[in-house]
Amino acid sequence: MKIAVIGTGYVGLVTAAVFAKFKNEVWAVDIDKEKIKKLLQGKAPFFEPGLEALLKKGLNSGNLHFTSLYKQAVPEAKVIFICVGTPAKENGDYDLSYVLKASEAIAKNLTEYGVVCIKSTVPPSTTKKVALVMSRFTNIAYDLASCPEFLKEGSAVKDSLHPSRVVIGASSQKAKDLLLKLHQPIPAPRVVCDIKSAQMIKYAANAFLATKISFINSIARLCDRVGADIDQVSQGLGLDPRIGDRFLNAGLGYGGSCFPKDTWALIAYAKRLGYNFKFLKEVDNVNQGQVNYFLDKVNLVFKGNVKGKTLTVLGLSFKPNTDDIRESRALAIIKKLQQMGVKVRVCDPVAVEQGKKVLKDALFFKDPYQALKGSSALLLVTEWDAFKNLNFKRIAKIMKDRIIVDGRNIYHPQALRKLGFIYMGVGRGGE
Repeated sequence: MKIAVIGTGYVGLVTAAVFAKFKNEVWAVDIDKEKIKKLLQGKAPFFEPGLEALLKKGLNSGNLHFTSLYKQAVPEAKVIFICVGTPAKENGDYDLSYVLKASEAIAKNLTEYGVVCIKSTVPPSTTKKVALVMSRFTNIAYDLASCPEFLKEGSAVKDSLHPSRVVIGASSQKAKDLLLKLHQPIPAPRVVCDIKSAQMIKYAANAFLATKISFINSIARLCDRVGADIDQVSQGLGLDPRIGDRFLNAGLGYGGSCFPKDTWALIAYAKRLGYNFKFLKEVDNVNQGQVNYFLDKVNLVFKGNVKGKTLTVLGLSFKPNTDDIRESRALAIIKKLQQMGVKVRVCDPVAVEQGKKVLKDALFFKDPYQALKGSSALLLVTEWDAFKNLNFKRIAKIMKDRIIVDGRNIYHPQALRKLGFIYMGVGRGGE
């Protein structure tokens, strides 16, 4: 069937590529014409494992198309996915302007019945706003629906092809049947529900995962105080099937384009409904505090004399296997280090170019050994595999001072200390 995908960010581009793989006629729309030119050449605008290969396959098969014109994509499309951004405002509130603009453009180009499916992460009240906008510009019959995504950056293609579940929210049986047919090639349990419930599932999922991260970081702080080992505590917790071991890695907390934004959005949405979501506010407070907690460790190891030192930050992206630096812990750490008078070197396998756009007065490297040569400390921020497998015998010879502050607890403290390193992790007081 013909499908239109509005927006070619992480969600939209992966959605378009995956449904083209299933032999649908997919038209992806983006108002950025330069971006469209690159996409037509099979070049992804961001780093995501496996995505470019899937894009080129879709283009070569003739199933995948890119355009900046709604009039090419929307007419005769059976399903139209809205995949535009819902960025956070300065006060943490959500911005629906892109969703509403897309809705208007869809309405103006609708020629026959189709399902307008919101894939962007939006609060449950959004559907009424979309319907109101569309009613101003079209008399064509359509149905609204919501299919939230649960992909993870760094494994987005895999997550889209093999998701943990497919959530379909729709108000009519016709829309539900059409979306079930479209998702038929994807092996996963189906949750078919009303639109508001589908949209709440997305927010609840991200808020819960954020909660697990902030919880284990709070326990890690206690471990530092009493001399317990957070790795062993996490292992003991994770073996309980009611809890599970995912998202129980203590460290610098969460970043990226989803958890922070969606947590703030749910707090703001709850406020609109007259509910003070104190619990989730504290989840956010704990997460925000992890940066300063990490920097306190840096100050402690240098006995407060960090000014003028050259420190190397390993990791710039908010997580491994992506070049996305939105709400990255590294950005906050680097900026605060610079305010403290530190000379900062930054190393990341793929996110250096992104970092250069927003950071000043830092030196950038792709090779960790070059970044660490003559440095007084290694500050591990993003747990890339390339950083997990470093040759520390070599590093011990090239660093000025053998100091490691491990923000993701990926290194073995005893092995490093045997090599003469001063090591500090998060919640590893038992080492």
